[in-house]
Amino acid sequence: MHEAGLLAAAVAEALAAGDPADPLGPGAVEGRTRRPVAMEVRVHDPMHVSPESALLHAELALRARGLDDVAVRVIADPVVCIACETSNVVAAVDPFCSECGFPLPDRGGHAVEAVALWADEVPA
Repeated sequence: MHEAGLLAAAVAEALAAGDPADPLGPGAVEGRTRRPVAMEVRVHDPMHVSPESALLHAELALRARGLDDVAVRVIADPVVCIACETSNVVAAVDPFCSECGFPLPDRGGHAVEAVALWADEVPA
């Protein structure tokens, strides 16, 4: 359940950054005039946070803020094997290289990151 806390914090941080085009300025919370239209969640460490869990907990965090109409897109970063340099899309239950079977390395830093997308930032 550590994913819930990680995603709640990532969503809160993304929303606190605010809309760069908001007349009140980026980071304005009180009196915000626009709402995000989408949230992009990047899973940097798929061995500890699954993309499915990231989607669920990001949607719950948005719903808790009254933003249940905000679309969530999850992107899982691949993990590169240090033995054979193969790029792997990993599941937490199978943290081994699909090519050589070597254990995949832990990723340092944040496990997840969220970015709020505003109307003029949504890719077509």
